[in-house]
Amino acid sequence: MSTLQEIKTAIAHLQPRERALLTAELLAAEPEPDMQELEAALDRGMADVAAGRVRPISEVPALIRGWLGKS
Repeated sequence: MSTLQEIKTAIAHLQPRERALLTAELLAAEPEPDMQELEAALDRGMADVAAGRVRPISEVPALIRGWLGKS
């Protein structure tokens, strides 16, 4: 299990698109998300997609393992 500092470090190393997607996922998990924050996170994610900053879904498990393994 990762420590809080390891998680913070991994998040700090995320690419902008990955950070936007993580933010959108976390906000979506809230029972009552702030709709403005959620829309802003989704807009950032979609802007990254439009700019071509995407990865195949097959790479996601390896990315997550890498994020969790960074210290």
